[in-house]
Amino acid sequence: MKPRPLFLIAVIIAIASLVGASVTSAHTLVDPTTLTPPLKPFRVCYQDGPWVKCDTSTPTTTYANQANTDFDLPCGTIYESGTVTTHATRWYKNLLLVERNAQEHIAGTWSLSPTGSGPTIAFATDISWHETFLVPGDLSSDSIVEHGSFLRVPALGTEFHDSGINMADGTHHGNTSFTDAAKARLCALLTAVAQGHMRASATVPATDRPCLRRPRWL
Repeated sequence: MKPRPLFLIAVIIAIASLVGASVTSAHTLVDPTTLTPPLKPFRVCYQDGPWVKCDTSTPTTTYANQANTDFDLPCGTIYESGTVTTHATRWYKNLLLVERNAQEHIAGTWSLSPTGSGPTIAFATDISWHETFLVPGDLSSDSIVEHGSFLRVPALGTEFHDSGINMADGTHHGNTSFTDAAKARLCALLTAVAQGHMRASATVPATDRPCLRRPRWL
């Protein structure tokens, strides 16, 4: 067989790549304001079989020196600063919201100072959640399952840690522990004072776990 010229092979490859690109970009866009509940006009939504798929991710945001009252620390209120990155997707059927998936990462620090000065301790959160809307289009009808590392503080290890899965019925499976010993260590690190003795206690019940601040606009 006579070999094909190299330039002909290059042309064939180029045409194939253009065809592939046109197929992958051939999504039919959907006006996000026509959905229920509606989205802002800048959101990107497109038809995906029987579904409409919308990217509702948010830009990375930061916050500073917010009081965190989730923990009853002997050294007082901690003030939290952090960076939040969230990716989210909504799924609509018959133009009604039926599912929502999201992933969120928070990296930040705690301080005893309302201005964030003084010693700080790093913390992080990495969670995902899946929502099913029992009444399509009704945000208040969501049934949610959350999982991941809800809170970790590397300097304190497993004694100040919350991870696992939260079921739709409210039950939690995983590791949740906020011991008095870990709270004393946290205070020692934040005040830069060495503690000689630390008293351990039992793991806190799930009802005392920190409250998740899940954004509703995703």
